[in-house]
Amino acid sequence: MFKPHFLLCLGFLFAVLNSVYSQKQILYTQPATDLEGVFVNSDEVFQIHVTSTNTNAIELKAEIEGETFETVLLDAHVENRLWIINIKRAPGFQKIDDKLAAHKVLSVVLKIKMPQNKEFWVDSSLASVELTGVFKFINLNLSSGDCKLKAFRGSGTINTLRGDIEVETENNQIEAITRHGKLHVENNAYGSQHLNLKSVDGDIRVTQSE
Repeated sequence: MFKPHFLLCLGFLFAVLNSVYSQKQILYTQPATDLEGVFVNSDEVFQIHVTSTNTNAIELKAEIEGETFETVLLDAHVENRLWIINIKRAPGFQKIDDKLAAHKVLSVVLKIKMPQNKEFWVDSSLASVELTGVFKFINLNLSSGDCKLKAFRGSGTINTLRGDIEVETENNQIEAITRHGKLHVENNAYGSQHLNLKSVDGDIRVTQSE
């Protein structure tokens, strides 16, 4: 009489355990006093969340989840005064050609806290990026991912192919071009910072606080 409920509980427990053990977290801390910034260079990352704050170190938390999480390697090293972060697959891994299928079996999310007034660079065909805070300079080159800047102060360049660009900033000169998307830009011609925004198919929206 109780077997269906027992089996249901076992199935739920298995799903929870499978969810727990199909993921891993990697934590890094890197002194940033002598560094100019951070460069994420990877086509395996799904989301990147970055916050600049009052700190002297860079904190990185990588959350890796999916059927093939054990094949993911994180390489972080200093080069040309940039802390370079690269997510890659273990040697021998056979990559799935169907990109949609690949996304179902792996999700890599990077959460980064870094000092204010540093540079932040991204080169990725997959990642969406969200930045909050004060930066010296940003350079983001994305393909399918979106980009969102929140309470942003700083200068830089953002390029996307299909991703949308949304910016919340202040006192910023804006140059924005989208070939096939929608454009809504609040510009400050006398701003002390400058952003260059370009997209092929994505929408671009910029709002500026007083």
